[in-house]
Amino acid sequence: MIIKFTNYSDGIHEFELVKKAKDLHLEEPFINDVHINCKMDKSHSQLVLSCDLSVDVKLTCDRCADDFESKFENHFDNIYLFGREEEPLEDIDVYQLAPEADKIDLSEDVKEYANLALPMKILCSEDCLGLCPKCGKNLNEQTCGCSKDNVSNVWEPLQKLKDKLNK
Repeated sequence: MIIKFTNYSDGIHEFELVKKAKDLHLEEPFINDVHINCKMDKSHSQLVLSCDLSVDVKLTCDRCADDFESKFENHFDNIYLFGREEEPLEDIDVYQLAPEADKIDLSEDVKEYANLALPMKILCSEDCLGLCPKCGKNLNEQTCGCSKDNVSNVWEPLQKLKDKLNK
């Protein structure tokens, strides 16, 4: 995903980039195309990119174990400074462009922000009921006849100890 910024005059420009996930070396769970809508603000001393990323994924729900497809989005801003000095920059999203540079490759940023868009807990829906812990039926599709008592004798020795200490 390359932007040839020398083709643009100073000012604000908007554009869309589309590339297949596999062409960006985005492996599973990413599928289909990756879309980026960018707003570029170019001046004589810097270039500011504000990009919205949209990517399709195929995931497995952590609660009910069903496969589902979804779209995740993320936003990132990068600043590119024009100049001859190659001083190290402390800000992670600020880059120094060499005087001979005429394009910017966003591929690594796109891969990074696509991966950051994935949630820690993957759910097919916010109200997913998951699986019955006793019979394993998907509670989103059907109800089961299992009793809802959560009596587990695993904690019985600790409960006895607690009761003994509280006397």
